[in-house]
Amino acid sequence: MFLDAIEKTAKIIKPILKEKKVKLLTQFDTDGLTSASIIMKMLLREDVNFESRVYKQLTSDVIGELSVGENDFLILTDFGSGQLKLLEKIIEKTHVLVLDHHEPVEFTHMNLFHINPMLFGEDELSSSIIAYLIAKFVNIKNTDLIDLAITGAVADFVDEKWEFSGFAKKVLIEGETISKISVTKGLRLYGRNRPVHQSLAYSFDPFIPGISGSESHAVQFLSEIGIPLKSGGEWKRIKDLSIEEQQRLTSAIIRERIGSSEVAEDIFGDIYTILGRPEELQDVREFSTLINSCGRTDNSSIGIRLCLGDYSILDKSTDVFTKYRRMISDGLSILRERKKIIHKTEFATYIMAGSSIPETVIGTISSIALSSNLVEPKPLFGLADSENGHVKVSARLPRDSKINLREVLVQAVERLGGNAEAGGHALAAGAYIPKTKEYEFITIVDKILGDKVVVKED
Repeated sequence: MFLDAIEKTAKIIKPILKEKKVKLLTQFDTDGLTSASIIMKMLLREDVNFESRVYKQLTSDVIGELSVGENDFLILTDFGSGQLKLLEKIIEKTHVLVLDHHEPVEFTHMNLFHINPMLFGEDELSSSIIAYLIAKFVNIKNTDLIDLAITGAVADFVDEKWEFSGFAKKVLIEGETISKISVTKGLRLYGRNRPVHQSLAYSFDPFIPGISGSESHAVQFLSEIGIPLKSGGEWKRIKDLSIEEQQRLTSAIIRERIGSSEVAEDIFGDIYTILGRPEELQDVREFSTLINSCGRTDNSSIGIRLCLGDYSILDKSTDVFTKYRRMISDGLSILRERKKIIHKTEFATYIMAGSSIPETVIGTISSIALSSNLVEPKPLFGLADSENGHVKVSARLPRDSKINLREVLVQAVERLGGNAEAGGHALAAGAYIPKTKEYEFITIVDKILGDKVVVKED
């Protein structure tokens, strides 16, 4: 039913696209930028004029500022499913296509084309895979965009423990079949084309206590286990290591991870390689992080250009990535050094970052903090100052938790009022709340979480 709906939608919208002016809106993370890039390439191949915009979130303020008339065709990627009622006036006016994987609200209209796997009982999929399927049904030539679909999926953790399953697995196999993606087993370390010490320092999944986030500590770690940084004057990369060196590195990483919240041996997994690209852009996880860094440093256009194959900006994108990694490293340092910003309650932990950690990375910092034992294994809410007197809330759950974070945040903002908004997934969700209501928000969330614990015990 899911594929049938996508194929039917593609056939209906194909002629409409050529009759109207397309306005494409997307979210600023990797899944959003890869999804938008897929749709852009599709539109270019159909000779369709369009304009595009990138947003952090699709809020009521953003929707209120949109200028969409009956001659426009609005396409939303990686958001929209949870904001359909806010889009009602636009939907009544003209056609709207929503390609999203976040939890949807109930809303139907003859002008609305809504593709979300949750509406069809499908497993978790990224918006990039949904965008790819639409593009492929519009024109089979768009099959060559499958690498972008996989990149977005990896960024949104569709491959749990670095392994795809379900429908996403079928897409991955398709990528292998048409020789766009290569899959091998190996160490789950970031940046296989980077120097080993950088791969270790840049790896936050898996997190290596005392090493992740610090190049100097990574250098010391390699020295202690007898792995030289260079060979023949060139930096050694993961793929340059001998089998004996790989075994030594693996054993040492496992030892460092013993006692963390994750399984120490969970450092192996599938390695995805994009074939036919410059070497520095072949590793899917590295490419995914590079695109994410572009979006989260207000350089979305660079990320989209890379997705569309413009490699003339590689040097500029490397500078962007360096800035992004510094933001992550600085954020983790602040978390370690300023324990006062960590507010603990009976049922959750709150990072009261204020302006010390940018809102664009508070979600990443929260995820790393939870997986690396920097905070207790309880629901975690990172709060960072945003624009227009608001606070960005990024909520994360420890592994195996049964709480639905999106439901918690939606209930919380409803009780909070004051132009607060929420959305996302069960395990990772977000919200915007008024700056003056942070502690009221905490009280409400703790009450909701407490009620859920009591119900569970009963």
